[in-house]
Amino acid sequence: FPVTILTPLARATYDSSMSDPLAHASLPASGITEHFGEEARAALAGYGEFITVDPSQNLIDEGSDLNRLYILASGELSVRRQGQHQEVELARLRPGDTFGEISVFDPGPTSAAVRPTQPSVVWGITWPQLEFLMNNNHQLGGMFLVGLATILSRRMREMNRKYVDAARV
Repeated sequence: FPVTILTPLARATYDSSMSDPLAHASLPASGITEHFGEEARAALAGYGEFITVDPSQNLIDEGSDLNRLYILASGELSVRRQGQHQEVELARLRPGDTFGEISVFDPGPTSAAVRPTQPSVVWGITWPQLEFLMNNNHQLGGMFLVGLATILSRRMREMNRKYVDAARV
């Protein structure tokens, strides 16, 4: 499917006369990077890869193996799962939202499909890239892990709330 992956070095050498949706791609100041300054977000971006995704195909298929954490940089994504009789939308992701957090640490099959609802740009990082970040820029790696822990803690708190609410019924 239509996917473009450019590392910062490749982006710098990409023909600027072409229409390049990644030419100005950046990480939003929300989610994992909500407490990052512009310089820290730009530095973090260099450790992963920006990818353009088109609504004609899934970015991730339900049940496929994944080994990457993603941050939605721009656009919108739909998280979907096959129900008994039809596909069900579980969530809509907006810029700054993160997905694939489990897979970067424990690669395996995904629990849902992710499809763009419009042309979108995501940033992804694999375990080897994250490990390189942590070994080569301790401060930025620490900031990233604290941001990730914050996001995961918020999700756990929300799931706990839903569990307690369901138990009250």
